[in-house]
Amino acid sequence: MYFPKTGHYTEQVFKIVKERWKVGDVEKIIIATTSGSTAIKAVNFFPVDDLVIVTHQAGFKDPGELEISYEALEELHNKGVSVVTATHALAGIDRAIRKKHGTWEISEIIADAFRIFGQGTKVCVEIVLMAADAGAIKLRDVIAIGGTGRGADTAWLIKAAHSHMFFDLRMKELLCKPKET
Repeated sequence: MYFPKTGHYTEQVFKIVKERWKVGDVEKIIIATTSGSTAIKAVNFFPVDDLVIVTHQAGFKDPGELEISYEALEELHNKGVSVVTATHALAGIDRAIRKKHGTWEISEIIADAFRIFGQGTKVCVEIVLMAADAGAIKLRDVIAIGGTGRGADTAWLIKAAHSHMFFDLRMKELLCKPKET
């Protein structure tokens, strides 16, 4: 499925993923969230045992602060959902070097290459790496859901890998994404 442009297609993405999920050959559904709203919607759509929610590190926007609300984190934990909070797999220290020295490093170049297919595609790759590095998923096929800004607009079936084994990751099936990125 191709959406006409980037945006909030969360419900449509969830329906597409649910249909693919029914095939039964996928280990987990990995979902990116910033504020927690996409994660809360996912908990009401998918079985919680099948979900891994990934949010980025504290300090991304404001030093020492998480962007995901503590209320959302509490609700997710109370429902038994696995939540991974980690540094962006395709940024981290490389971003600090770029900001300080004005030079690009390899992981940010890789991130920009994935953005050719859309921000949501880059997010899908990143959250699978982050979830694998955190030990929240096995190195099997998973479905990753990401987006551009807020909400979801992209989903991929990906063979998971750890970040230090990046080239073992496989983009196996595109489920949906925006045409215009």
